[in-house]
Order: sequence, then structure tokens, then C-alpha cells
Amino acid sequence: MPEIIKVSLEWPTLPATILLGICLLYWVCVILGFMELDFLDFDLDFEIGTDGPSFLDFGFIGLRFLNIGEVPVMLWLSIFSLCMWMLSINFDAGVKINSAMDYLPLAIRNIGISLVVTKLITQPFKGYFHFTPPNQIETLLGKSCVVTSTTVTDRFGQGELETEGAPLKLHIRAEDETIQKGDLVRLADYNSDKQVFYVVKISQES
Repeated sequence: MPEIIKVSLEWPTLPATILLGICLLYWVCVILGFMELDFLDFDLDFEIGTDGPSFLDFGFIGLRFLNIGEVPVMLWLSIFSLCMWMLSINFDAGVKINSAMDYLPLAIRNIGISLVVTKLITQPFKGYFHFTPPNQIETLLGKSCVVTSTTVTDRFGQGELETEGAPLKLHIRAEDETIQKGDLVRLADYNSDKQVFYVVKISQES
């Protein structure tokens, strides 16, 4: 064990050791409750522009191919850093490094192999960590709900939408009509500023 520690703290293994150490520190902080699990995670959702794909678009595609963003970034980085460290420990120990040019070929080799190994290891987890919050506005539009308030006007109204769990209580408004309690209405639009749905009475739709 002392020999491994000695090699880990020497060139050319030191950069991989530092990266692995940062990942280990992150997981220790998560376990102890000092950090949230999704800290430093980010989303790589993107859309290719209408004017055609750009260099940045292809860069995102490359990251997606490596499963960066498909799995939590710190999980990906932890596997990558462990691969880098193990490669450096096994193949670079004892190699004399006199300049950055001496280290560059080793780094390129280790990074390349680590990318491939990390891609293969994380592939089974692709999509497993994706979570779509329920009851998103886009998914609610077009659905029907029952009016629970006495009336629905352009200033006041409440409705109840049946879901798989507890009914969802909504603030609703009607612009051109007065709707009564118990009427079935369709969620036609949403005002994000007022956080209310605009509805139309289903029986009056043609």
C-alpha cells in the first residue's frame, strides 16, 4: 500500500490521482450530507439550429455519444478518473518525465482508453437517471377538469383534474363565458405570469 501511495503522488500518475481525489472528496461530501447528489450536474439538451448544424452542435453530439449528460456527470467523471488512475498506476509507474512533451503521449493514450472504457461501463445506465416531473404544463394542456368553484370568470375560478394519485387542484379562468360548478372544461391555455389556466366549456365546443 505505501508503494501505491508513493507512485500515486509522483509523475506521471499525479494528475490522475488529483482528479480521482476530487471525485472521492465529492462522494464523501454527498455521503456526509454536505452536498446534494445532483451538485455539479448539468443538462445537455440542445436543438440544432434552423440554419444548419454548427460546430457546437457536433460537440454536444460527441458528449452525448460518450454518455456525458446521459448519466450524472459526477458518476461519469468518477468512472473516468478511476480508469485514468488505474492505467497510469499499471503502465506509467517509473516512467521518467522531463517535460510536458514526455507526458503528452501518455496522457493521450490514457484519456483515449478511459473514454472508451467509461462509455462501455455507463452504457447500461443510459436513460436510467432521466426523470420527468409529473404534471408539467405542456402535458396538462388539452386535458379536461371539473369546475369546483361556484363559477369561473376572467378573474376567478378553480377546477380539479383527476390524476393517478390525488386530484390536482388548478386555478382556472374563462375569458368569454361564465362557467358553473360541476361543468367539464378543457385546459386551453396557460398564463405563466398569473399561473392560471384558461379553459373552455367542453359542451360548447364545436
